[in-house]
Amino acid sequence: MIWLLALFLAAPQLEVTDERGKKPPGVTVEAGEPDADGWFSLKLVKSKDARDPVLIWPFDGTMKLPAGPAIVIQRGNEKALQNRHVVAAIGASMLLGNTPDTGLVPDKAILALAQSPDAFEKGVGLLFAKKYAEAVDALALGLKERQRQLTPIPAEIYPAAILYGQALMAEKKYDAAAVAFLVASKQRPGAGLPARLRADALVKAGKPEAGK
Repeated sequence: MIWLLALFLAAPQLEVTDERGKKPPGVTVEAGEPDADGWFSLKLVKSKDARDPVLIWPFDGTMKLPAGPAIVIQRGNEKALQNRHVVAAIGASMLLGNTPDTGLVPDKAILALAQSPDAFEKGVGLLFAKKYAEAVDALALGLKERQRQLTPIPAEIYPAAILYGQALMAEKKYDAAAVAFLVASKQRPGAGLPARLRADALVKAGKPEAGK
């Protein structure tokens, strides 16, 4: 029984959805070995009939248990831009500096997210449009919603906290941004990005020693 449990923990079974919200045919996403923080690198595995799938979420191809669904779309499929969840995943990835090779031009669809009823999606659209003050409010709510889920998903909290921090930085709210980046860093202590962002926020807040 112990070895079965170890096998399960070492190789989590991941749900995969596409632009239709359904399981894409001929596509699976496999997890590698966990790092020191318990995050797994993901690998897209496709059959000969799977055409040209692209993993767009999680934004950096990593996740930690408990995990939400991975999102895979077909490269160049314009219909993917009709799904706001997919568009938000693409937009968030772009804002986080990891633009997926989708073969699409998603800018217009991302900007349209500013009208989304979902707080995180709305925040992504507003941040993409450089409407920072409005993005701060939307992303604050989006992050809070993810933190308060019955089963919080680390791979959703981590990017939401970074995006919220980015919006706060643009509004020159450096102390609040440092707190947001700390939320991200606590989800993934070994990741250098949130630590660097927090240090920069503290320097701009006039508190460089607090980041050491």
